[in-house]
Amino acid sequence: IPQSSVSHNALEVDLGLITVQNQFRLLSAEHCPLPAVIDIMDVQLTQLKLSRTYLQEGCAQPSIELLQPVNFLLSVKRNLAATWYHEMAAVEVNGDVKPMKVALSQDDLSVLLNILMENIGEAASLQSGPQVSPDTMQKLETLPIGADLSKVGGTERLREESKTQAPKEPLETLKFNFNIESLALVLYNNDPEQKAPICQRHDRLSLGEFTLHLMKASGKMFSDGTLEVSTILTACTLDDMRAGMQRVTSRMVGKKEDSKDAMIDMTFTQSESERSLVAVLQKLSLCASVEFLMAVGDFFINAMPQTPPALPEKSSQLQIKQLTIPKASSEHAPAPSLPTMKIRAVVVDPEVVFVANLMKADAPALVASFQCDFTLQSEGAAQTMKANLRELKVLACPFIRNNEDKAVTTVLRPCSVSLEIKMHPTEPLAGSVTVEEVIVKISPMILKTVMTITAAMTPKPKEDKTQEETRDVGKLWDVQNIHSCNYWFLGVEAAKEVTESFIDTVGKGNGESFAVHVKVVQVTMESGLGHRTVPLLLVESSLTGRAKNWSSFLNVNADMALEVNYFNETCAVWEPLLERVEDGSRRWNLKLEMKTNPVQDKIPLPGDNFVVLPEPQTAINICSKDTMNITISKSCLNVFTNLAKAFSEGTASTLDHSLKEKAPFTIKNALGIPLVVQHSSSLRVLDTVTLGKVHEVPVGQSVELEYSAFESSSRGKLSALQRQESCLFNLSVVPSGYSEIVNIPVDKPGRRLYNVRGPMNQEAVSVLTQIDATEGNKVITVRSPLQIKNHFSVPFAIVKYSAQTKGLEFVGEAEPEKECHVPFDSYRGQLFLSPAGRLKGQYTQSTACIAWKEEVHRSSEVHSVLHCPASESSFLPLVVNTLAVPDDISFISSHGDEDWDPAYIIHLHPSVTVRNLLPYSIRYLLEGTAETHELPEGSSSDVLNAKINGEIMELVLVKYQGRNWNGHIRIHPGMSEFFHVCFTSDSVEKLVVDISLHVVRVSGRLVLSVFSPYWIINKTSRVLQYRAEDIHMKHPSDFRDVILFSFKKKNIFSKNKIQLCVSTSSWSSSFSLDTVGNYGCVKCPANNMEYLVGVSIQMSSFNLTRIVTMSPFYTLVNKSSLELEVGEMQSNDTVMNGKWHYIGATECLPLWPETTTGKLCVRVIGSESSSKSFFFDKQDNGTLLRIDMCGGVIVDVNIADHSTVISFADYYEGAAPALIVNHTPWISITYKQSGLLEERELKPGQSQHFTWDNPAAVRKLSWSCQQQTGELDLVKDECGQFAYDGLSQIHWVSFLDGRQRVLLFTEDLAVVTKARQAEEMEQFQQEICVSLQNLGLSLINNETRQEICYIGITSSGVVWEMKPKNRWKSFNQKNINLLEKAYQKHIAGKTDPGWVMIDNHLEVNFTKLPMVMRLPYACIIRRNFLSGIQVEFKQSPHQRSLRAQLHWLQVDNQLPGAIFPIVFHPVPPPKSIALDSEPKPFIDVSIITRFNEHSQVMQFKYFMALVQEMAVKIDQGFLGAVISVFTPTTDLQADKQKTKLIEKDLESLKAELMETSMTDTSGLSFFEHFHISPIKLHLSLSLGSGGEDSDKQDMVAIQSVNLLLKSIGATLTDVDDLIFKLACFEVKYQFYKKDKLMWAVVRHYSEQFLKQMYVLVLGLDVLGNPFGLIRGLSEGVEAFFYEPFQGAVQGPEEFAEGFVIGVRSLLGHTVGGAAGMVSRITGSVGKGLAAITMDKEYQQKRREEMNRPPKDFGESLAKGGKGFLKGVVGGFTGIVTKPVEGAKKEGAAGFFKGIGKGLVGVVARPTGGIVDMASSTFQGIQRVAESTEEVTKLRPVRLIREDGIIRPYNQGDAQGYDLFQRSEIKQLDGEIFREHVEYPGSKRTNIIVTNRRVMCVKEIEFVGHFNKEWECLYEHFNHPPCVEGGDLKIYCKEQGILMIQKKDVQNPVRRVQLRDPVLAQKLCSAIDEAQVSRKQHQMVKQKSQRFLKQGYQQ
Repeated sequence: IPQSSVSHNALEVDLGLITVQNQFRLLSAEHCPLPAVIDIMDVQLTQLKLSRTYLQEGCAQPSIELLQPVNFLLSVKRNLAATWYHEMAAVEVNGDVKPMKVALSQDDLSVLLNILMENIGEAASLQSGPQVSPDTMQKLETLPIGADLSKVGGTERLREESKTQAPKEPLETLKFNFNIESLALVLYNNDPEQKAPICQRHDRLSLGEFTLHLMKASGKMFSDGTLEVSTILTACTLDDMRAGMQRVTSRMVGKKEDSKDAMIDMTFTQSESERSLVAVLQKLSLCASVEFLMAVGDFFINAMPQTPPALPEKSSQLQIKQLTIPKASSEHAPAPSLPTMKIRAVVVDPEVVFVANLMKADAPALVASFQCDFTLQSEGAAQTMKANLRELKVLACPFIRNNEDKAVTTVLRPCSVSLEIKMHPTEPLAGSVTVEEVIVKISPMILKTVMTITAAMTPKPKEDKTQEETRDVGKLWDVQNIHSCNYWFLGVEAAKEVTESFIDTVGKGNGESFAVHVKVVQVTMESGLGHRTVPLLLVESSLTGRAKNWSSFLNVNADMALEVNYFNETCAVWEPLLERVEDGSRRWNLKLEMKTNPVQDKIPLPGDNFVVLPEPQTAINICSKDTMNITISKSCLNVFTNLAKAFSEGTASTLDHSLKEKAPFTIKNALGIPLVVQHSSSLRVLDTVTLGKVHEVPVGQSVELEYSAFESSSRGKLSALQRQESCLFNLSVVPSGYSEIVNIPVDKPGRRLYNVRGPMNQEAVSVLTQIDATEGNKVITVRSPLQIKNHFSVPFAIVKYSAQTKGLEFVGEAEPEKECHVPFDSYRGQLFLSPAGRLKGQYTQSTACIAWKEEVHRSSEVHSVLHCPASESSFLPLVVNTLAVPDDISFISSHGDEDWDPAYIIHLHPSVTVRNLLPYSIRYLLEGTAETHELPEGSSSDVLNAKINGEIMELVLVKYQGRNWNGHIRIHPGMSEFFHVCFTSDSVEKLVVDISLHVVRVSGRLVLSVFSPYWIINKTSRVLQYRAEDIHMKHPSDFRDVILFSFKKKNIFSKNKIQLCVSTSSWSSSFSLDTVGNYGCVKCPANNMEYLVGVSIQMSSFNLTRIVTMSPFYTLVNKSSLELEVGEMQSNDTVMNGKWHYIGATECLPLWPETTTGKLCVRVIGSESSSKSFFFDKQDNGTLLRIDMCGGVIVDVNIADHSTVISFADYYEGAAPALIVNHTPWISITYKQSGLLEERELKPGQSQHFTWDNPAAVRKLSWSCQQQTGELDLVKDECGQFAYDGLSQIHWVSFLDGRQRVLLFTEDLAVVTKARQAEEMEQFQQEICVSLQNLGLSLINNETRQEICYIGITSSGVVWEMKPKNRWKSFNQKNINLLEKAYQKHIAGKTDPGWVMIDNHLEVNFTKLPMVMRLPYACIIRRNFLSGIQVEFKQSPHQRSLRAQLHWLQVDNQLPGAIFPIVFHPVPPPKSIALDSEPKPFIDVSIITRFNEHSQVMQFKYFMALVQEMAVKIDQGFLGAVISVFTPTTDLQADKQKTKLIEKDLESLKAELMETSMTDTSGLSFFEHFHISPIKLHLSLSLGSGGEDSDKQDMVAIQSVNLLLKSIGATLTDVDDLIFKLACFEVKYQFYKKDKLMWAVVRHYSEQFLKQMYVLVLGLDVLGNPFGLIRGLSEGVEAFFYEPFQGAVQGPEEFAEGFVIGVRSLLGHTVGGAAGMVSRITGSVGKGLAAITMDKEYQQKRREEMNRPPKDFGESLAKGGKGFLKGVVGGFTGIVTKPVEGAKKEGAAGFFKGIGKGLVGVVARPTGGIVDMASSTFQGIQRVAESTEEVTKLRPVRLIREDGIIRPYNQGDAQGYDLFQRSEIKQLDGEIFREHVEYPGSKRTNIIVTNRRVMCVKEIEFVGHFNKEWECLYEHFNHPPCVEGGDLKIYCKEQGILMIQKKDVQNPVRRVQLRDPVLAQKLCSAIDEAQVSRKQHQMVKQKSQRFLKQGYQQ
């Protein structure tokens, strides 16, 4: 059989030997005279072969065998008497096939497929198929499906007859039985080296083998047409046979456990009425080795024949047929009644293993298994489908695991899914999916497994071998023919008939619906190594959704509920991250709606000046009406860092995980005596199978425990909250010879103290268990209550005095920075220290013992100093400072003894530490010691022998400026914090250098930091000189030398300024070096030029040194591949003195301009002609300079405040300023640069690149064509047209194509539309709206148990909106208020229904639906609100737009007694203005971008961000509290770090001048209009902190600020309502890289802010102008200031309505063009600016202003004044002595109105006149008096109970806590609020339960004051309280006024009538709990009396 008539490939079939024999047999039948005749026929087929061959003329034909010889046996028995003899079926067939083996290579397969395709295909194409006449068609169609065609004719008659006879039961007509022993298919890959067309296969090429074992098929057919067939397949295997691969197993598909059951069992039965198919698949094991499966897939895909393209006419004919035939049949033929069909498939326990790597047996793998039951039932045209998936689970485990292997992690707990779909011919389809619960676990191990598997799946990318062809740039400027250049915008596609794309969607299938219901999804993120992990994050969610009508316009609705918790390891509880809502009653909810709309073209409405945009094709709306409350605490941040660390390590490492797994629990014995441990049954010792619960732990050893198989315990739905049940994991410990300690909960970290009794001791002794949690593994250390921590870098041996031996014995060794546990029996002994390690033998043990017990009664912390004498008497002893502090105990169990051993930690500190913070090494030598110590830069060292009593230390600064310098310091207790040391050099001339020292006292030791206040780095490659008052320094040009500079401080307040001179210039004016973060430029005048030096001042990482970098202001960078020379131009266009600067490729060079023209030109080495000149002092984002030799060079000038970088780059495709294309048939066009003479002509059909002939002239292109002329600046997209010859219109269009602008002349309108692709607004393809109503973020420090701040993003109040055109627009505030008032009246029914006239200008109707308005014009209106966060994203084929709004952002300070209760809030505009404008969001951003598929460059049509005015009020305490949340709790790393302290700073020194990044054009974007509004900020600072515990936190951050200020001698004072005005940022028509622009924006604002901060707050001088009116307008970046509420932001629709932004400027209609704006601003404001910015008097005045009147105008006013100052009255602080209730309503302003506005001015604006320099016209006083509404707190402070666990926010608790705080009742010592209930029956009265007492508090309305009605202290209780009905009885001794108990009352009782048994019970149990916790709390806090008893003996 050849492949085709022209092919040599063929298939050869050898049919072998066929043997047929038959015989007759007679069977005697009962009741019948004649015997039945049976015909038996045997057919045997042997040696059947199949092979592939290659046909060649006249030579042997090679062939290759495909099928090994096959033998086949068939026996057929026919019952010839079937009509009456029924003992046997009419026909019985038995077949037997011996094993078959097929071998196929890829070529074989493709030949076979090609025979099918080509050989048979050829026949089909020769004669078109026989026509079937329509009547037979119909006949065929009416036949019932499944009826046999052969019976259509004569057999029907037979059937009728047989029906009449009606036999009792149907007879068997056919019985068959086939057996196939095995069928194997072996696949071979092609031989890559194969030359001959056919050659024998090698085993090394084999790919895989697929085998079916023992298949049986048997069946019966009956006379009435019923049929039963059953098929059984015992097993099926697929093996990977590839050679040269190491694998653990080759079996890919197989059968689990060799059971006898068949793997596949199918039964099919058919009768007239129904058919059913039942299939069972079981015990399948599939190893999804991705790589092998892909290899097999490729085998088949590559063998597929490439189909020849089908003939086009044929396809169209076919299509028409398709459309017509079914219709015809459906009209004529009645629908046949189909038999009912039942299909049922059951899949039992398959196992699917996903593995990435078959090489290792322990490679990570995922194993999935499930049970599945599927039924499909169809009756007639109706169908029902049900599928049930049960026990779906996924495990992560090693690839091949043995049975007892524990390394198994459940990824997905067993879950079930059920699916049901119903289809009915008359009803729409309905379906539903229900998922019970999905529990997924994600750990690093699992993630790693999934990642390796997916990595194996992704195909390797093929390397591109294509090389970029290099264009000949020499011909760049030639004229080209447009037909040879393939421009995309000239190719216009042929139009398509509308009917083709119009598909008839007659509402078919409307009403389909599909529902999804997922009851719970639970995802835990776990951290830990390998398979033992601990859950840290728990996400729970549920989902319901419904989709409708997907065949026409899809509509989807979904609801999702979400809740996230994180695991707090220190308390072992789950705490909320994303909280539940409504006090915890339900989860946070999110709704999603999606609907699709028909595709439309836009319909411009006639007349009106706006465009109606059609609805988007798909609109997705995601919104949430719930407040999303997120809680972030320290432990939460900890969880995130842990997870991030675990996942980054777990996924990155290729280590074998099994090595590092730690046990969940490790018990360490550090007691010094053996222990016996007994644990609960839920634990077991690691790696043992025994279930013993008692284990001995020898001294210093540890035992590891793990959970005893609790993964598999099926205790219901115990999600990840399993670990909460601490009772499951308990331990008991028995120290040998002592009583036992029972029930230690091993889950709760902390330190617990237990008393045990010894055999002889009369008093108990204590044992401490310390439980530490690290990454989910708990380490339980059993130790004595004494611990030693060594902070030296050398170890110490600890020895104790032994009374028996009268000598010292060794107890233990304290390693550096580790905990050393003192043994149990040495706790009471006297302990001595002896240096060990490298100092061993140099010193003896200490002369005194460590003192702590003796001093405990004096103070809780005990200091002492120990001396260890040196072994040689002449040397100094080693000095150790010891500090004993009480351990932090969380629980004490004293077993009734009132005493216990106090637990202490003893810290060992060196007395002095020296840190070297200089970029040079130093040496130090202490007097009396022998050796000097060298300290390299940035390291620290302990001075072991310093006694701190006046000894002298000699310091040497090594190799600074090539010599050594010496200095001395005296170390004594009274050293000041900062002081100078004068170092002198040992050279001939006496040179000195000043170095500073900073002294800090940390926990009993001195830290001396050697630093220099300034490092000056010279990168100018010139010699610099500096001078200040009496210092003069030279700085050589090698920048690796850092100058250590410091001022001589005569007067600390004198401003430190420095002057600079460059090589030969004169001195610059003086400038300050203290303004960190400031950049600027310093001018040094010289004879004929000015030297410009850029100065940048940065803070070092250790906050003591300012790093000042001097760099040249102009830098030349050559990024091109050419060697260039650059020359300066003089005014007569010649190069200055013929001086050329050479720059090699990728080099960098400073430029010191010598002329004033500001122009440069450039030439390539080796050519005489140079480029035209260009300006190097004007911003330029890339201009192409024409250089004939190489085409051109792109020059880029980037200007910043302190530097200008001029860079040159190579020309790349599309970098020319313009390409001019003449696409007209007969017109020539001339063009030139405006103002120049040289013209060029462009003939029809030509194009040419254009660049500026003179880059330094006006950059405009003027063109002319006949009489038409035009002028373009080539930055905007423009177009126009003109008539030509009165016949045709010529269009011109200018558009961006990539980086390059194209100017195209054409008369073809299609070309214009294609080029302007994205100009018109198209229908949006999709629109996504996301709105979150409210968002809250609560920041908590769970160590101090305080909520620190609450950040809220909230929605607006009611907003009325109207729809005058095609979108909603809100009314102004005044009308909103009027409408709302009217609407409320309407609801209350006070107004008549119908039209309502409001305020004489609005007429509305609230009763209509929707509501409408008819005056001032008619439109519909609605009542709405603005969400807290609203984001809209829209996309169309060429345009994307994004509009994001944030309505209100507020930060509340939740610390008690805060000075400013509200830290951040927007400032509403003055009332008069607010009423006239519509409500504006706080932040509003609108972005509109265009893109087209032909260009890489993104075009930003419009980018506008508007931020309203805001106020920031910060006090020091708040700042410290926030920072302490984000600083990790570990011991400050800075102390531990011995080296690399200044690594970062040294790196910055090495940085070269060159910017490394070579340009890439990919990231460029074109910004047509980019504007970020000005920022107006009111700043108030207070150095106080409010609250009681403020003194404790001496926080790091504030320290560093204070340190900076101290070191520059400035002082920070309280500041009130300073106004910062940061000018806006605007870019027009510029190319930028997005990230570069980002940085520009950030720097623009941050530098302005810093400068204004220095000037306004600290009174320092800054480089440059603080008010940012820096740049001119020519550069396309403008900076000016306007009031933010005057700004306007447009969405895509307004933008589309054709506001031409350039024409109407941003300030409304007042100003035309930008120049006017800036002049207006500088006009009015500038005079003030100039007068005061740089003025000495001004700064003096400012300083006087700062010392403002004292804060307290008497105590009474203080609170009112304070509350007013901080702008929050709203009843929070409450003005205590308010004389009138009215004052409360009007707020503080009302209070002060009487006293007079003058006072307001004094208090509110001490700095008023000065800072207000650029303020609006409204005076400060007016603004305060009439500000719109007071800002109040968003919610009361969260209550955190004393266990420090964060529970979901509870409004009631928070209100009670707030009441307790506000009531200002004198709190008892350590009193904590616990519970409150409202006292029914009396107004404003509450009962408050604290941990000390229960009291009743009443609020006195008028004054806002609280009265304590009664109180009962717990210590006076006689009996516990009890409940009687609705009353609570408290038995308490009442105290009289004189604190004497009244005698006469026997059993006093107070009855509290609560009228509600539930309330009473709640209160009663609250009091009980409070008492219990108080007791334990007291024990922990109270000191042990043990060592305080005077008679206590050793």
